[in-house]
Amino acid sequence: MRHASLIGSARSFVLASAPFVLGALLVGCSCSGTRPATHHDSGSGDNVDSNVATLDGTVVRPDAFFDIPDSGPRGDSGCGMTTPVGNQIIGDPPDMLILLDLSGSMCEPVGLFGMTKLATMKTSLTSLTMSFDGRINWGLMRFPEMGNACGPGHLECPIAPMNAAVIGSTLATYRCPFTADGNTPTFRGVDTAREYFASIPHNPVGRFMILATDGEPNCGAPTDDAGTTAPTVSDTVAAIQRLRSDGVNTYVLGFGSGILTGSDMANLNMMAAAGGTGTAFSARSAADLDMALGSIAASIIPPSCTVMLEGGARDPNLFQVSFDGGATLIPRDTSHGSGWDYDAGTNTITFYGAECSQVEAGHVANIDIQFGCPGPLI
Repeated sequence: MRHASLIGSARSFVLASAPFVLGALLVGCSCSGTRPATHHDSGSGDNVDSNVATLDGTVVRPDAFFDIPDSGPRGDSGCGMTTPVGNQIIGDPPDMLILLDLSGSMCEPVGLFGMTKLATMKTSLTSLTMSFDGRINWGLMRFPEMGNACGPGHLECPIAPMNAAVIGSTLATYRCPFTADGNTPTFRGVDTAREYFASIPHNPVGRFMILATDGEPNCGAPTDDAGTTAPTVSDTVAAIQRLRSDGVNTYVLGFGSGILTGSDMANLNMMAAAGGTGTAFSARSAADLDMALGSIAASIIPPSCTVMLEGGARDPNLFQVSFDGGATLIPRDTSHGSGWDYDAGTNTITFYGAECSQVEAGHVANIDIQFGCPGPLI
């Protein structure tokens, strides 16, 4: 059985089980078609607040389903045995486009004898999208396009709900070596992303982009006969500013030790500032990469006090609800002043009052729901 995990340190973002699960999920998947229609909250804005809850200075993030120990039914002194109910926090998700640098330098190893930067990035992005599949509408774009070292970006997977499987399948097709050599036409990739965002419906919950790169932007004017091109940092900053003016904020992630020193890091920070996200994230290792990506994802997810239950509708009088395995049961309150209530039509439990505030503030790690015995009422 499973339950919802609502917070998690970005420092422990690595999902070790994801690669084994993905093998079964991704076979035969590919990115194609158009963006499916999605529903977004357009009224009260209850799910639009994009502030990030923190706990002791740690970024917190609502996650998708996580397995819980198979401890079997739980005894209740006044009833009998109860059964845990798997649940997942829900809320209208924002849009996030991954703009991935596939220049030739991504085929260099991480460290002296590590996997290539590309292989490491593929693993981290696959885990990221799977982990936040129900909370973020993901899309994928690469730059440069195949066979054109200084060309524009190319949309691989349109932004869509529950898109992790197709993105993971597409990432799996990227293999070294590339023909892009050392060319990194970042500004052209950003401009292509801007054109794409302009072509899809506006998501009122939020629109974002992750620019993941390992090199300084170039593809400016030729500087010598060997094909070297001039840097295009200012062009890239301007392109990101244009995208932000359209309502899309850009997170910048620099990966690899070669880009994280001196002027290169300063340039990444200028790009992040232009994108409205402060300073750039940096990563020198797989663990750094997982932590940075997890932090970025956590920062855009709106808080929510509603969880969807696995299985069919049930009798709400037989639910027992608690936080973090505590012995104190949370009462059901049909007046919605506090506690929780159940909606059989959507098979969801929503928290109200102080309990909702606890969840939104990141003070609850796990919501424990048992079925089979009556719980307290208000």
